[in-house]
Amino acid sequence: MTIARRYVTLDTLVAIFPGLASFCTGSPPLFLAECVNARGKIQGMDPRQKDWTNLLFLVLSPIAGIGGTILYASRFGVQWWEPTLCLTLFFAIGLSIGSGYHRYFSHRAYECHPAVESVMLFFGAMALQNSALQWSRDHREHHRFVDTDRDPYNIKRGFLWAHILWIFYKQDPDRNFDAVPDLKRNPRVMWQHRYARVIGIGVGLGLPTLVGAFFGRPLGGLLWGGFLRIVLVHHTTFFINSLAHMWGARPYSTENTARDNWFLAFFTHGEGFHNFHHAFPSDFRNGIRWYHWDPNKWLIQSFRATRLARNLRVTPPPLVENAKLKVAAAVTEARLARVPTGIADDLRARAEQARARMEETLNLWKEAYARACELKAAKRTGQRPPSETMREIRRQMREYERRFRATRLEWKAALDRFTDLPAVQGF
Repeated sequence: MTIARRYVTLDTLVAIFPGLASFCTGSPPLFLAECVNARGKIQGMDPRQKDWTNLLFLVLSPIAGIGGTILYASRFGVQWWEPTLCLTLFFAIGLSIGSGYHRYFSHRAYECHPAVESVMLFFGAMALQNSALQWSRDHREHHRFVDTDRDPYNIKRGFLWAHILWIFYKQDPDRNFDAVPDLKRNPRVMWQHRYARVIGIGVGLGLPTLVGAFFGRPLGGLLWGGFLRIVLVHHTTFFINSLAHMWGARPYSTENTARDNWFLAFFTHGEGFHNFHHAFPSDFRNGIRWYHWDPNKWLIQSFRATRLARNLRVTPPPLVENAKLKVAAAVTEARLARVPTGIADDLRARAEQARARMEETLNLWKEAYARACELKAAKRTGQRPPSETMREIRRQMREYERRFRATRLEWKAALDRFTDLPAVQGF
């Protein structure tokens, strides 16, 4: 006997719960799957078993961290050292995740002294975001399979999935660490992998409790420096997986959903410049301008200044400009396509000529930059290129960069004239 299944459509759910409408956009919808069966199970949800340890901790820790801290403060007040302890650990642990787990272990964006490695592994474990080995494995797979079903925190499955729900399920038993062979050879990483939870719980909660006991308020230390700090570190990290793939600009690449968002960068130690990061993942910077808020970048630079780090990987400026040019060119093509033939032929020709000059200058800049890199590499091997040659290459690089920026202004000026035409109003 076949029992017919009944389905509740997404439209019905939105009608019952209007608040879901803001999340139920896109294909597939960003919050729920297409329908719910008669037993109340959402169709299309992950078939793996739930990880009840993760689920309960991630649900209960905000209750303890936010609710518990508010109740404690309302009854016993707030002492200066409690928020200071919370923020100090927030920055120490958050920077260890960004500069360590992310830019060092996941992307190998620089080399550092073993002592720096050890400190970042220790404080990173206190974040309770898994070991550096597992975190880096997941993150490398995220970059390799971004926006696909093999992306562990695929934003196409919805905001909540990318933000936190993916952690609620147990890992596929067939998953291994083949994506991180370099880390498997690192004895410090493997030691931390074995003891990450011990450090995270024992030190992450024990240390702030001891600090609180020193001031006569152990519970205050546990709540402020333990649970509230855990919640802040967790969700600022999680926002990069979710909001940074939904909200912001895409100046460097439109091939994936990653966005640049200066607002998120402020709360995530610079991780919010996510479009640049996905375009150039091996760069030790996320915010490339001097005024971009990127404490992770500044910390790594301080390591280099104190000889604790070296070989910081930087994307050549011509390649960055080339990426921006490709994105802008795609927009230009769409803009030109909307101008009727015969109405703006002169403007079209001017824009295309300006773009051709800009691309020619950019190629010359690339060649000069590549030549400078070759001379620097030769110098590191003991060769001594003539100083006059180095000075001439540097002069050429400055000149080509100046000419590139001048031709880019010409190109933009030609494009701006299209906005005066009726066919492109509102573009």
